[in-house]
Amino acid sequence: MHSVGVSHGLKILVTGGAGYIGSQLIRDLGEDPRFAGSQVVIYDSMRDERFQSLMHLPESGRYDFHYGDLQDADELIAAAQDCDVIVHLAALTNAVVSFGRAEETEEVNYNGTENVLAAADRSPTVRRVIYASTCSVYGETSGCVDERSECHPESPYARFKLQGERSVQALSGRTFGRVLGTSLRLGTVFGLSPGLRVHTVVNIFALHGALGMPITVFGTGDQYRPFVHVRDASSAFLFALTTPETQELVLNVVGENATVNQILSYVKPRFPKLKVRREPGRHLNQLSYEVDGSALRQLGWQPVINVQDGIEEFARLCSPFATQTSGVVIGG
Repeated sequence: MHSVGVSHGLKILVTGGAGYIGSQLIRDLGEDPRFAGSQVVIYDSMRDERFQSLMHLPESGRYDFHYGDLQDADELIAAAQDCDVIVHLAALTNAVVSFGRAEETEEVNYNGTENVLAAADRSPTVRRVIYASTCSVYGETSGCVDERSECHPESPYARFKLQGERSVQALSGRTFGRVLGTSLRLGTVFGLSPGLRVHTVVNIFALHGALGMPITVFGTGDQYRPFVHVRDASSAFLFALTTPETQELVLNVVGENATVNQILSYVKPRFPKLKVRREPGRHLNQLSYEVDGSALRQLGWQPVINVQDGIEEFARLCSPFATQTSGVVIGG
C-alpha cells in the first residue's frame, strides 16, 4: 500500500458512488492532488435514480462507471479487478424504514457486504477495504460512548451494519494479512451533496421549514444525536485512505453531538414557517445517543462544518423562503 500522503495512481472502487456520501467522495477524490492520476470506479445500481450525481464531475478526475448491485457477486468481482482500494458505501440507509424491510435490509446491507468482501478476497490487487458503518450500532446510551463501548443496535439497519463491521474486521485473518479493513461509524450525516438525501434530521428540518411543511418530533426533543456534515464524512474516508494508522480500526466519525431541540433552535430563526408536531411514545427517533469522536481526531482528522453552518447552506439554497442574514462564513 502507498505510504501516507502519497496516493498517486490508485484504482479506487466506490460502491454506492452515486449516493449521498458517494457523490461527494468521488468529487473529492478527483480534485485532491494526493490522488492525482488515480482512477475512481463508481459502482452503483442507480435504484434511487441519482443521475445528477454523475454529472459535472471534476475534469481533473479519472472516472469509470460500473452498473450493478450488491447482490451480483460476479459483477462485484469484475469491478474489483485491478483495484487497490474498495470504499464500501452502498446500503439501504433509512433506519426507521428498515423495521418494515428487515429481510431486504439484511440482503443488501449484510449479504451485499459479504459479496464486496468476497470480491476483495478474489482480487489479487486490493489491499484496503474502508466500510461505511453507523453510530446507530450503539443503540440508546447512558452518557457518551466510544469505540470500546458495547453495542446494542435497535434497528435492522444498525444490526446488519454491525454484522458487516465484524466481517470487515476479520478481513486480515481471512486474507492472511493481504487486505486490511477499516470501519467508520458515521454520525447522522447532513448537508448538501449532489446526491442529496432528505430523510436525515437536519436536512428534513431545514427543507420542511423552508416550505412550511410540518415535521414530527417524538418525545421531548432532548434526545441527543451525533452529527457529521457530508463533506466532513467524505474527508474522513480520504483520511482513512491516506493514514495507515487507521488500518484494522473501528472509528467514530462525529462532528458534534446535539439534541433535536438544539437543531430546531437553529432552524427556526432561518425558516420561520417551520411547523413542529410533537408526539409522545416509544419510537426509534426518540432514542438518545451521544458519541465520542476523539479517537479519529487524535489521529489527525478534523471536521470543519457544524450543524448551524449546514442549515445556513440550506438557507442560501432556499433563499426566497428563508429570513435573510449576512456575513455567515460556512466552515469558518
